[in-house]
Amino acid sequence: MKKPQHENAFTLIELLVVIAIIGILASLLLPVLAGAKKKARTIKSVSNQKQIGAGYVGYLGDHDGWFPRVAGPASVGGKQGDGMGNKGKLPKLVARLYGATVPENERPLNEYVGDSRIFHDPSDIGGGVYVLPSCWESLGNSYQPQAADDMFRVKRVLGEKSEPADSYEGMSMHESELTTHNAVDKKIIQGDWNWPYDREDAWHGVEGYGRHVMLYGDFHVEQFVFPPTSTLLKWQLQPPPDPAFTWW
Repeated sequence: MKKPQHENAFTLIELLVVIAIIGILASLLLPVLAGAKKKARTIKSVSNQKQIGAGYVGYLGDHDGWFPRVAGPASVGGKQGDGMGNKGKLPKLVARLYGATVPENERPLNEYVGDSRIFHDPSDIGGGVYVLPSCWESLGNSYQPQAADDMFRVKRVLGEKSEPADSYEGMSMHESELTTHNAVDKKIIQGDWNWPYDREDAWHGVEGYGRHVMLYGDFHVEQFVFPPTSTLLKWQLQPPPDPAFTWW
């Protein structure tokens, strides 16, 4: 007679123990993986803006040191946006002022960076007054340069094409204005579209700080934490930019 064969199998208790262990390991690993992904996106954003900085340098070299004039700040580079907000189409005036629908071939820095997707921040979650789902999709650019007006103690860099070419708002900055001061490394050129606010959902926010990846006049890139929004709103137009301040 053959002896009965017993199949090896997990008991219910053993299965529950294994599941519990897997759950514990997952709870430990998921935050680590999320942090690694966030760090990778930030590194990519820094890389993007360094390449955009190189694009500016190339443009300045071909245009006697003048920064571009643009039809809205978003139109300095990137793709044509769809002009959409979370609640539908953006008002035509807003889309025009932002430069959302300017075609890709009319965005001056594109030919200097080689790939318009450089203007897409991988952490871009939109936001702003019009609750954009993605600045890249809506405006065609995840990064906002200082255009036309001086705001938040930042001197304008890009001239606005809708303004007279000889007006302050219509005239772009010349690179000599940067080298006149000994604070080139503090001159803001552009940054994540939602700068300078300290929003809780800042794209690169960590530890409760609304960090923004910024490109400066010497074309270095770093994360910066601006003062609270309550302070910045008081500085929307005054005081004027000052090279002796933390930024200008």
